[in-house]
Amino acid sequence: MIYLQLFYEFLKIGLFSFGGAYGAIPLIKESVLNQGWMSVEMFTNLIAISESSPGPIMVNAATYIGYTQGGVLGA
Repeated sequence: MIYLQLFYEFLKIGLFSFGGAYGAIPLIKESVLNQGWMSVEMFTNLIAISESSPGPIMVNAATYIGYTQGGVLGA
């Protein structure tokens, strides 16, 4: 089930990301690319969108990835 997979991946990222959101970007990239949820180009766009949107980068990134994979409930 995609919702549990999303929850588990972002739980791992949250537990092991030290140094704030910019330190978590490589962890997010590794998880997203390993799961096959996005391509490198889509991930680059994700980072640009997350940085330009108001709010924390990690929350914006998680919401965007969840929405693309699981729709409104995934977000």
